[in-house]
Amino acid sequence: MNKRTRTYRQPRSLRAKLLIALMVLGSVAIVAVIAGTAIGWDKIFYKLHSATTHVTFDSSSGEPQFPDINMSQLSPVRQKVIRLARQEFMANPPGTKYSQGANEPWCADFISWLFKEAGSPLKNPHTGSWRIPGTFTLREYYQQVGKFKPADSGYTPRPGDVAIYHGSPIFGDHTHMVLKYDNGILTTVGGNEGKIRVFANTKKQYDGLVGYGVVD
Repeated sequence: MNKRTRTYRQPRSLRAKLLIALMVLGSVAIVAVIAGTAIGWDKIFYKLHSATTHVTFDSSSGEPQFPDINMSQLSPVRQKVIRLARQEFMANPPGTKYSQGANEPWCADFISWLFKEAGSPLKNPHTGSWRIPGTFTLREYYQQVGKFKPADSGYTPRPGDVAIYHGSPIFGDHTHMVLKYDNGILTTVGGNEGKIRVFANTKKQYDGLVGYGVVD
């Protein structure tokens, strides 16, 4: 009777294991490069930075009234968006009104809606829609149309301009509309601040403010 011959699988050597590990890491790196090229490294870093930023949201109720604004020297579009912002501040509906029903952070949706209703819609550079749901894409839009002013450019914001924040310790990634800028005090109206809120930032420096989207 013949004895059965058993074949034993030799354990992989350390060198083979290292080679496999390097191949796996190389594949992951290639995928990451492709993803980075497709999405944009700046957007990836933007998201990573946002995830690691500690935000202590200012939960104050804000200003009790919408401020009086002299609109005699403002363009028709600026006047319209400010009137609409006042109207929505008084009504304070849920944020889904501005996000087409989507349950999401709606600060940029609120800004998008104001300009659409004013007859001067924004244009999402990725979808072509009037609605821009994110602050990164909102900044992209203003940069593409040549209407973005960095915070350190020396530009003085005017009523109706759009302030955009990234990694702010107060706001996180956020946007709201400028109502006044007076002696270093920036008064704004914004959605997704617990409600639609008028807020007067009395700090001389606005941490996380990356710049302004200029209306005209």
